[in-house]
Amino acid sequence: MSAAALPIVPSRAARRLLIEGCALDGAPRKATRASVIQLVRDLGFLQVDSISSVERAHHLILHTRLDGYTPALLTHHTERSRELFEHWTHDASLIRTDWLPWWTARFEHNRARMESDAWMRARLGPQWKKVVREVRKTLEARGPLATRDFPRPASAEKSEGWWNWSPHKAALEFLWRAGEVAVHGRRGFEKIYDLSERVHGPQPEQPARAAVVEWACREAFARLGAATASEVSRFMHAVTIAEANRWCASAVKSGALARVLLERGNSAPKPGFARLEWKRDAAAVKLHKQARLLAPFDPLIRDRARLVGLFGFHYRFEAFVPAAKRVHGYYTMPVLVGDALVGRVDLASDRAAGVLRVARVWAEQGVTAAMARREIRVACARLADQLALELAYSPT
Repeated sequence: MSAAALPIVPSRAARRLLIEGCALDGAPRKATRASVIQLVRDLGFLQVDSISSVERAHHLILHTRLDGYTPALLTHHTERSRELFEHWTHDASLIRTDWLPWWTARFEHNRARMESDAWMRARLGPQWKKVVREVRKTLEARGPLATRDFPRPASAEKSEGWWNWSPHKAALEFLWRAGEVAVHGRRGFEKIYDLSERVHGPQPEQPARAAVVEWACREAFARLGAATASEVSRFMHAVTIAEANRWCASAVKSGALARVLLERGNSAPKPGFARLEWKRDAAAVKLHKQARLLAPFDPLIRDRARLVGLFGFHYRFEAFVPAAKRVHGYYTMPVLVGDALVGRVDLASDRAAGVLRVARVWAEQGVTAAMARREIRVACARLADQLALELAYSPT
């Protein structure tokens, strides 16, 4: 079939498919242990982030989708039921533990990459193999430990910031990324490590590469609905673009996917792929009209290129931008209403005062200032209630 004859997936349909795949269709569910783990299973994983000026991103993602959510509900599944494990997708994430077998190839790849990585080797020191062995033996003998439980060498340089790792910290991260060590829990936000077999049991057998590609692409389409091969690859960073492209082409031949053109903003439609019933599925999505705030790493918006193409929304996370160069603010959250991003808000939790402070709001193009301010206030009031804070809403 020529490109001109391919069906076009309108951006509105693609937005609806993505909203459903990101569990933002319908009203928020009631937060319970069962609904929390079901939601993470639906999403596949939650990106973890340390910044807590409003609340940590993984908790905000759940606050958006659940009423009455508290962090203890998530901690139950990371530290007690062990239905989630922590590792890397596109970034540090909490991942369904039944997906652990698919990470074995990544563990192997990480080990090979880190052994030849000059940055990691510099932090481990010249006797890096010995350091790694000793750290593993210490965990084996003493049980769960954090970096602070290891002595920092007297010769270690003074802090150079976030990445000033001691050799012990580097060894713990080396072993964690290689799958020998797992995150046993957290003390505040500090990782506590233990041997993987004591946290999750014996490491599963590594699946064949073809099976990994099949799983990764299938799970991506279950949540994206319609996508380019590049977007499928970026979903979990588990497969290359070439592997995703080959799998999609094979799925088209077998009748599992349709080859389509994807409408993306004002540019020419992009070649891509979609579920066979994408039109019916998109029409069946029940959009929720209540305004909801999205964390900077919410699954709906974390792929910034896709965000621009589908929603026309240009978003930059500015926490690491010098204050004088910020356009919107340190921790700005987009506001979703239905299938549209109507504005954004600069806010922060003042826990000492017990309030959620809203500093500034912006309406997106085509949205009236009055409508945006109304919806943003509704969304902020809901989040304040979720965080057990009073809303201090006096934006400029």
